[in-house]
Amino acid sequence: MPDFQDCQIEGVLIGNSPAIRRICDQLLKIAQTEAPVLITGECGTGKSLVAKLLHDISDRSAHRFLKLSCASMSGQFFDREFDAEAHRRIDDLLFAPAELSDNTTNGGTIFLDEIDELDLTLQGKLLHKMQESNLPGFSGLGDPNEHFRLVCATNSDLEAAMAAGAFRVDLYYRINVLRIHMPPLRECMEDVRYLMQHFINVYSNKFNRYPVPLSARLIRAFETYHWPGNTRELENMAKRYVVLNSEEHVLSMMQPLEPRTPVPEEEVDLTTPLRVQTKQAIQHLENKIILGVLKANNWNRRKTARSLDISYRTLLYKIKEGGLPRSST
Repeated sequence: MPDFQDCQIEGVLIGNSPAIRRICDQLLKIAQTEAPVLITGECGTGKSLVAKLLHDISDRSAHRFLKLSCASMSGQFFDREFDAEAHRRIDDLLFAPAELSDNTTNGGTIFLDEIDELDLTLQGKLLHKMQESNLPGFSGLGDPNEHFRLVCATNSDLEAAMAAGAFRVDLYYRINVLRIHMPPLRECMEDVRYLMQHFINVYSNKFNRYPVPLSARLIRAFETYHWPGNTRELENMAKRYVVLNSEEHVLSMMQPLEPRTPVPEEEVDLTTPLRVQTKQAIQHLENKIILGVLKANNWNRRKTARSLDISYRTLLYKIKEGGLPRSST
């Protein structure tokens, strides 16, 4: 197996927070196995890069890493008139012998990004392929001599999707054998300065610029910002800093977290677990945003999906999950 340090990908697992150390330990253990892996976490936390890193530090590193975006095969493609085309496309990419039977892919890794975006029919096809293989990973053609490891990623709550009937329970338990959770950057604030310095060095070298040191003022701003876009947003911020060489420009794009108003004691729920209360609060806020954008777009759901930068199918799922009206009437 290759040495872990030699296989690090730029921007992956940089830092010394307990969460990052835990993920490093998980990867080293998981890389030695064949079982399917589910990577969870918010957008921008590095799920795709960790999937590639898992492949690179395993004995499969000499073979192919095949990434398929389930979102690009769903959403707008699943309009009634495009339904047949969408199914043909994923059949060709995921199950066609020409794609998976060559020697460079055999023994490699198949990475299905945004697995929650697969519709139920395609979920059933994937489940069937996994069931017909006698191996713990994935047999692309039903041939036990052609073996691939399956890694999936999602930024959605698959448990909620199952409860809503949008994700198959049997497939969930097939792909959720080993699990890696990528924490949001706001939970690893001690890593922010190291990540920022790393990206500044990377892009200074790439753009042939002198690496500008971080001021104490800028570091304080980074460590009080909430980073809704996670590591991806931080990387883009570093890129702007290198190109524009302007501390003021970077600061103008950041709004530190406002101090939170304490919840009045009489409103505190002493019986409901924190996890449940948090989920309910997020659901309430998400419903409010979606409803507002729907109204702004005169209840045109396709425009609303584009405005929210989510797939049409995801919007329909969230409308159903949140019990939102589908029109103004």
